[in-house]
Amino acid sequence: VAVRAADSATDALAAFGARVMVGDPAASVAEWAREHGSGAAVFSPGIPPSAPEFAAAVGAGLRIVGELALGCSLFDGRQVAVTGSKGKSSLVKLLSDALSANGRPAAPCGNYGTPVCEVADREPAPAFAVLECSSFQLQTADDALRPEAAVLLNLSVDHLDRHGTLEAYRDAKLSLFDWQGDGALALLPAPDEDPFGLAAEFARRHPGRAFATFGVSPGADWRFADHAVSSSSDGFRADVRGSYFDNDVLGPAAAAACAVLHRLGLSSDAAGRALRAFEPLPHRMSRVGASGGVVWIDNSKATSLAALLASVRMAPKPVRLLAGGRLKEPLSTTGKEVLDSGAEIAYTLGECGAEMARAWSAALPVRDCGTLEEAVRRAAADLAPGACGSVLLAPGTASFDQFRNFEERGDAFARLARSFAPSFQPLSPSTAHSDPNL
Repeated sequence: VAVRAADSATDALAAFGARVMVGDPAASVAEWAREHGSGAAVFSPGIPPSAPEFAAAVGAGLRIVGELALGCSLFDGRQVAVTGSKGKSSLVKLLSDALSANGRPAAPCGNYGTPVCEVADREPAPAFAVLECSSFQLQTADDALRPEAAVLLNLSVDHLDRHGTLEAYRDAKLSLFDWQGDGALALLPAPDEDPFGLAAEFARRHPGRAFATFGVSPGADWRFADHAVSSSSDGFRADVRGSYFDNDVLGPAAAAACAVLHRLGLSSDAAGRALRAFEPLPHRMSRVGASGGVVWIDNSKATSLAALLASVRMAPKPVRLLAGGRLKEPLSTTGKEVLDSGAEIAYTLGECGAEMARAWSAALPVRDCGTLEEAVRRAAADLAPGACGSVLLAPGTASFDQFRNFEERGDAFARLARSFAPSFQPLSPSTAHSDPNL
């Protein structure tokens, strides 16, 4: 095991019989290869193929294995897989919850939940591994990843710092389907809802192979409309009224979920119950409290500009938007798009706050606040008596300029709202997603 620095984990690794080599990882990999002559190099998905240690392993003739591929090779159960730019974790949790509630034990794993290697080692092992597959993990996947149902939920400009181009990022996502067996279910967004042509690219890569589409448009094979999901090919109709997914932003994810659950043997009634019972993950449109008629919403997980716009569309109007941090992509979103999505004012913060303020200020009022604390303070101070709508944290950026992670950023937002918002009343998890008036 080659690591960059010694820490408490090295003793534990040594206890399992690993030789821990601290220092230059590339030199350590080359040294190990010289000593052993052959073998495999198992890489964390955090190490890009451009890293020196990756090149050293390839140059030494080692077989490259990712943690996802290793775990899948060890897991004897059935696989379901989800990838996409946003919403993956929620869909994985929904599918895992639904399967487990209907007598099919399932574990959420991969990029969300438990590492699949750990799930494979459980006794007893679950019947299903529901895998969230990041583009980083898919770069080192292989034919051990053979999901009987696979979903590419959506695509937006993201992770260009890792992949270099949108085409390379798209190709990593589409590789999810490369090793599926005959008759497996492949699900892609309906073409008229997908500006990136994912269905057409799938068809080009896999000539003659069947796939299904999902979305809100009439042409989708699995469609969300009128508070329900229905299939164009049979009588399936699941009632999702009042659920977390009962809106045009998350409705496509509900349609994809129903397609997977139907393929795995769940009835429309069972699928509908699962969607209505779904409890969202933290920091995903989490309604942390209310002050009068204004609800305070933590969507710190919105780390891309596409997720920012989707968050504004979902939030109660008018929206007071808190955005900014460390951009992961060029600032292509315009102030008009933010305004048209439902924002009446933006409070910008973090590393790109001033850039956002300059780009958006011609279309809507913008206050460049610098820090999250100042943004929350000013948003609270601007609330007039009798105001309605929402104060929404949807940064559209990574958190690493001012916080350790998006969770810390979301927790700080909730804490600051309690401190600054007039007459703030916290919302319990059961209330936060059940009252359509909040």
